[in-house]
Amino acid sequence: MTGRPGAFSRGSQPLRQFLIWAVIATSIAIVVFLVAGTFFALTQLYILAAGGGMFLAVQLGSLGLNRQDNIQTAIYLMCVAIAAYALLIAIVMPEMLVVSILGPLMMIALAQPYLGRGMLRVMNIAAFVLAVLIVSFGIYLHLFTAIAIELIGPPTILITSMVVAIILLLLWQNYIRLETALQQSEQANAELQQIKQGLEQQVAQRTSDLRQTVNKLEAQFYEQSRMRAALEQQREVIRNLSVPILPVTDHILVMPLIGELDRQRLEDINQRALDAIDQWRARMLLIDITGVPVVDEAVAKGMIAIVQAARLLGAQVCLIGIRPEVAQALVAVNIDLQGIQTFATLQDALARALPAAKARVA
Repeated sequence: MTGRPGAFSRGSQPLRQFLIWAVIATSIAIVVFLVAGTFFALTQLYILAAGGGMFLAVQLGSLGLNRQDNIQTAIYLMCVAIAAYALLIAIVMPEMLVVSILGPLMMIALAQPYLGRGMLRVMNIAAFVLAVLIVSFGIYLHLFTAIAIELIGPPTILITSMVVAIILLLLWQNYIRLETALQQSEQANAELQQIKQGLEQQVAQRTSDLRQTVNKLEAQFYEQSRMRAALEQQREVIRNLSVPILPVTDHILVMPLIGELDRQRLEDINQRALDAIDQWRARMLLIDITGVPVVDEAVAKGMIAIVQAARLLGAQVCLIGIRPEVAQALVAVNIDLQGIQTFATLQDALARALPAAKARVA
């Protein structure tokens, strides 16, 4: 993970600012080393100036990498250069050990915002090892003749001040970066809270709408069930009215039929007739088809089925109201009505049925 708060479209602005400060400080240190080396004729200062030149070249290269958005590469390159230059100072001029020991601190302050936890752990170990090496070299390794502190005191103070200033700049940048990240996090949390509240309101509103919809559907279902039951009752009433059964005597029933007869209505007539015969223990059923406009083959077969079923229950069926055209139609389709008494009018049927009923009773 690479942290880059404050990054712009062309590299990291805080890293660019640090590198510019480092270039300025290194350039000043090179000039100081060259002037002091020339004035005091000290080889150590020329070596530090040459090392500073290479360090300056690395800084310029890191500026280019940062401009190309290769931030991690620039960080690694700068940390290696800082470590190498700190070791060079500790080896060449132990008198400036205080400057060298600031190198590991600068490495950690530089790498902390840009590297992940694993790489920072490695960087901390490397900084610790570097600090131990710098102190050891500064104390035990003396390759050149010691320089009087009066000669290197002012350059040491100057360079130390610049290094400390750069470290403080890095720490300040890190603080600003963390503060900005914290503000952004708080703002994001506030926005998330607003979104959460909005979602909760939407969920509550939709739950309320859904509850109202369910209540409406339940009310509609109840109303439909009630209407279906009422419709079924009306259908039953209409069925009973469309197939009325009129008891004339205890043993004679009249069934007047009106309107067209289809298969469903013939089945209802059959069922109603058989139920009425069983209920009244009738001996005779008079079916009046005067009000039936069309008596075709299907209707005639339905009537014959009723007659046959009624005979099984011990009742006799008479057909009333067969018109001439109906008779011709029945003959044309070869409908056999033998064994079925027919009458022109209900009065004729009753005139024949009532005396026969009285005779049976007697």
